Amino acid sequence: MIKPQSQPIAKHPQAGFTLLEVILAMAITAIIALLGYNALSVAINTAEQHELKAAQLGEVQLALTVLERDCRNAVNRPITDEYGLEQKALLGGELAEYPLQLSRRGWDNPTEIRRGEIQRVRYEVIDNAIWREHWLVLDRQDEESSKQRVKLIDNVDRFELFFLKKLGSGGSAGNDAEWKKDWDQPYLPLAIKIEIELTDFGVVRRVFEIL
Repeated sequence: MIKPQSQPIAKHPQAGFTLLEVILAMAITAIIALLGYNALSVAINTAEQHELKAAQLGEVQLALTVLERDCRNAVNRPITDEYGLEQKALLGGELAEYPLQLSRRGWDNPTEIRRGEIQRVRYEVIDNAIWREHWLVLDRQDEESSKQRVKLIDNVDRFELFFLKKLGSGGSAGNDAEWKKDWDQPYLPLAIKIEIELTDFGVVRRVFEIL
């Protein structure tokens, strides 16, 4: 019996990538990696900007909270300064020595220090920062004794105040009122408007009624 002769198996050359295909694949991979890096970089920068804005907003809100607390609790209590001269209960404005000085009630005393509940407060701008100063005594003997100060906020381009004066004698008569850029009266204004212009943040405006 004659067996059928098997056909020889054809040998094909081994398949592979050409140099052009390798270069093209590397180029596509590099483009995809670059796009992914750019997207990641944008996401990181956006997150950092949001974090920076959130921190700035927190600083602004804290400064406004302190200002609001002082303004709303202003009390008509003049003081005697280190020169023995009387300072009115509230002073401030563009022509004043300091943007704002006032006496305020409701000064917390958690450690029960021997002092009154009225505090003398002063605000000033130094090197584009708003500083709050206060004294442990109202009628002080000198400028530095018992003075404490804290920086409220940086990057301040403008810090402006306006005072609402009720027209009429003693600020109490009449039905009309107007905003004044300066305050040097023996009585308190009805309200204080504050404008703070911050670098890279804009203008913040608030009106605080004096209770």
